[in-house]
Amino acid sequence: MSQEPAALRHWPQGARVNVNYGSAEEILSTKPDLILTDPFMAPSMRQLLARTGAKIVEVPPAENFEQIRSVTRMVAKTVGAEARGEQLIAQMDADLRAIAANRPARRLHVAEWGNGGYVPGAGGLFSTMLKEAGAVSIENRAMGFYDVEALIAAKPDLLIYGDTYRGMATLRSDQDNHPALMKRYDGRRIRYASLYGCGVPRTARITRQMQADMIAAAKR
Repeated sequence: MSQEPAALRHWPQGARVNVNYGSAEEILSTKPDLILTDPFMAPSMRQLLARTGAKIVEVPPAENFEQIRSVTRMVAKTVGAEARGEQLIAQMDADLRAIAANRPARRLHVAEWGNGGYVPGAGGLFSTMLKEAGAVSIENRAMGFYDVEALIAAKPDLLIYGDTYRGMATLRSDQDNHPALMKRYDGRRIRYASLYGCGVPRTARITRQMQADMIAAAKR
């Protein structure tokens, strides 16, 4: 993803990182001292990489701000940047305090629309962001898919779009621009920086902006 426009909007220095697809050959060619991996690496891959002598650290997913705090400290300690880790957490906590002080009096009902009609369920990172901001998803149990008719029938206050693939011509974009949605939700469609759904300290800043945009759109 180092060359993806969505990622480069936030971390332009990623353009200096060569593209790889996580194969053993690509990883080994970089001669790493440290390998950060998720919990889903195949055991055979883990065994192969362990033979290089590189330190392998499994980084768990972060789907709420307490987990983000824990993972940030874990990675910062691993790379010897604990002071920088605490600085990032302090910035995150300042954003969370500002969010808490600006929650709307009435909880907003929203739908994360786009991506082929996919609506995330409760328990994930997006659900956490909504709860902090003072909102809730119309699909509050399990993830699911909504067609245009079902979306309108659910009557969310707002439609929220992740901006990962903003500007790319796709059939999904055509669905997002359905005339019925354009008319009903004129002025009540907002975008947020989805960052591929990764839980990082910057998620709080994105939540803060999303909250401000939701409150402004709900008044229209």
